[in-house]
Amino acid sequence: MKVLGMTKKILAAGFFAGCMMALSTSFTGCLTNDNKDTTKAPVDTTPKAIHTAFGSETTVSVGAQGHATYGTAVDLDTKTVMLSAAANAAQGSIDILFVFSSGSLKIASPVAAKAAGDVALAANYDAAVIKDVKFLKVSAKPADSEAAAAAFAAGSTVDIMTVAAGDQFIVKTGAGKIVYLKIATIAGTDKGAAADLTIAISGL
Repeated sequence: MKVLGMTKKILAAGFFAGCMMALSTSFTGCLTNDNKDTTKAPVDTTPKAIHTAFGSETTVSVGAQGHATYGTAVDLDTKTVMLSAAANAAQGSIDILFVFSSGSLKIASPVAAKAAGDVALAANYDAAVIKDVKFLKVSAKPADSEAAAAAFAAGSTVDIMTVAAGDQFIVKTGAGKIVYLKIATIAGTDKGAAADLTIAISGL
């Protein structure tokens, strides 16, 4: 009987100890947070402004239709000045001409130069080939290509305008490129005048 009593006591003690261990484990588990912090910083979905630079500036010399040396027609996409014969052979690539018309020096699209009636070298241009290139006068070079394109789209563009040294323009070429154009210098006041044009092509 004593053995049976002792056995009961041992079993009871073991059961009690087991319950205490289980309770302790359960309680400890409640106090311990096994979940890791998975909170992430919010993702910034605000669209980032894009600023595409212009290409390098190049200065070329042009002459009005009576100049003895310099060409009058300019392909802005390639920054090429063409003499009359070369311009006639590549009329579709002409973007602007530096001309003397109606008593003043102007830049004009080939369509406008032909329509002016007093620019002999443009009189024989093929109306089906030449392009009516438009340009916008600006007060300063745009900060980047995007700003230039936006200004051109929103502005009042023309295809012929009287110019003076220092004037600046945004031009959309016949090939669709946005170009910054500055009349850097002008020498002369008539058909024999010359000018230096600074050209920078948009990076778009």
